[in-house]
Amino acid sequence: MKVTYREDSKMNHYEMQLVVHPKNRRLAKLLAKQFKETLGEIEVLDEYRNKYPLSLLAVYYFEMVDHKMFVYTENEVFRLHCVTMAALKEAVESYGFYQVNVRTLVNVKHVVKYKKQKGCRRQMILDNGDRLISSRHYREEFDRMIEERHESRILEKDSDNLSHEK
Repeated sequence: MKVTYREDSKMNHYEMQLVVHPKNRRLAKLLAKQFKETLGEIEVLDEYRNKYPLSLLAVYYFEMVDHKMFVYTENEVFRLHCVTMAALKEAVESYGFYQVNVRTLVNVKHVVKYKKQKGCRRQMILDNGDRLISSRHYREEFDRMIEERHESRILEKDSDNLSHEK
């Protein structure tokens, strides 16, 4: 089966299309379902209160400010309504999000560097340049995140080496 990738600047940037022959309809539905389940998706609001589906892969971090939940992507900020930090953490933890302080959940996929600081704090630098601070209360969770990420990178390197050896 041939798979083709094509960009279209006329499309809405919150949309992806899967174009298939009618005989492949069932496969397309399965792929779309798997894609959504794997990446996860939330519904956010822009500054004009328009609703958008947003892939969790695009989310850098969630932050609670004055009892309002904000969603940060590479270049944009959205609102997430009617959700508590505990409920959000439970919903997104399996997608690679970790709580690093009382008001912030970070997507580990976007952490490119971390530094230990005074008082058991850690600073994270995300791939868009944003910097987040982990409080000492969440130090163990932060360290677990780093350890799991390090182990997955080792596994990726090992599987790359195996595929190159063949």
